[in-house]
Amino acid sequence: MMAYAKHNVAYYLIVLSVIPTIGCHRYHLTVDDVFRPTAGPCVLAAHIEAHAQSGRRTPYSGAMVRFFNHDQLVGQARTDSDGVAALSISLPEDVTHYRAEADVQGERCTMEGLLFSFPRDRTVIVCDIDGTISMTHYRELVLDSRDDMWSKPFPDSAEVLTELSARFGLVYLTARPGFLLEKTKRWLRANGFPVAPVVTTPGLAQSLGVEKFKSGRIMYFKRLISTVGIGIGNADTDSEAYAMNDLLPLLIDDRDTKAFRSHAIVLKNWRSVQAFFHANDTILSNPDRLKRAG
Repeated sequence: MMAYAKHNVAYYLIVLSVIPTIGCHRYHLTVDDVFRPTAGPCVLAAHIEAHAQSGRRTPYSGAMVRFFNHDQLVGQARTDSDGVAALSISLPEDVTHYRAEADVQGERCTMEGLLFSFPRDRTVIVCDIDGTISMTHYRELVLDSRDDMWSKPFPDSAEVLTELSARFGLVYLTARPGFLLEKTKRWLRANGFPVAPVVTTPGLAQSLGVEKFKSGRIMYFKRLISTVGIGIGNADTDSEAYAMNDLLPLLIDDRDTKAFRSHAIVLKNWRSVQAFFHANDTILSNPDRLKRAG
């Protein structure tokens, strides 16, 4: 599994760097799914990229992004040099969606994000997508205009994650660029995966630095939610990013390559993941006990 993922991730990034822009839009806005911090305001974030005919995507700075709760404007912020606009705001507990809008050079961009609340006594799992739950066909993922019909889930992955999501918090963390966010969400829904925040990179530059990006995002997650404690992935970059943030790294490797450092627990498939959680549930499901065990 790991060799498969490494080979295709490299190809995926090559495809992303050379394909022409799909569709007629010159600008693309994506928004982050957000989970509420244990205390303090939420941070709503949107990212805008400009598309060249060559296919190159660059951050677009200086755009005013408006954030809405339904039709009520709750605040606005300008995109910075990375194309990111962030708004720190306290929202009522019953708010589960927000919308971002921007007018860029006469083009209206809009997208909706989700807000999630995790119980304070629940361990949160960070889970990779490509090579972990998805046997990704990278070219088709990028080139197909709407849905990713070619990529299939790894056997039992949706069933096991659905079972775990009843007792654990869950966040999908992927090196896919943000313009694939909605397609990724549709694939997750179509294949029976539990609903959870999906976090992508702002752009291709961060996709190339997978370990740095994932480590930074996990560090940010842990500042918001202290119970983030387990990471599931398939690559050495996952293993390192999880370990750097004191997560328990569970790596799925059906070829048993022994390529991970000793801090990682290597499991052959998703049934092995399920068995591991069943055998260690009293520790894994309790954030305090998990921290002490680490």
